[in-house]
Amino acid sequence: MAATNRSIVYSTQVTHIGSGASLAAGAVSASTDVSTALASTNMGRYPLADIVLMIAPTASIASTSTNLFLYRRDLNIDGTSDENIPGTSNLNKLVGAFTAKASTTVSTTQFMQISDITLPGCDCEFYVENQLGVNVPAGWTLKVTPKTDSFA
Repeated sequence: MAATNRSIVYSTQVTHIGSGASLAAGAVSASTDVSTALASTNMGRYPLADIVLMIAPTASIASTSTNLFLYRRDLNIDGTSDENIPGTSNLNKLVGAFTAKASTTVSTTQFMQISDITLPGCDCEFYVENQLGVNVPAGWTLKVTPKTDSFA
């Protein structure tokens, strides 16, 4: 008889970016922001991830500009070959968008999540593009929790 009980199995959360540098409006985060690599040896059996972004804006966010876009860069694809680092002229592999709350209150910490982001079978990094129209101050974080389906 086939298994019919589906459950989600989570791995340990990884603080991929522990204290991101200031992110100007319209800018993309840098590889120097990455504090913990996402290696396929640790994530190989987890094809998906939930990703949480924490920001604490110091300026109000207009209701017309509430998105922060998430990009994935695959590493060691064929031996040591890596994809290009995402930047304003290279916005490949968009994997999702965080939506911040519009607010006239400044310094309000916001936590946003994107669920079920596909992880590759190789190492990878994630990058954030700030389309809020205001700067995101240094200290923002990006946490990745790998997961998979399990049938019992």
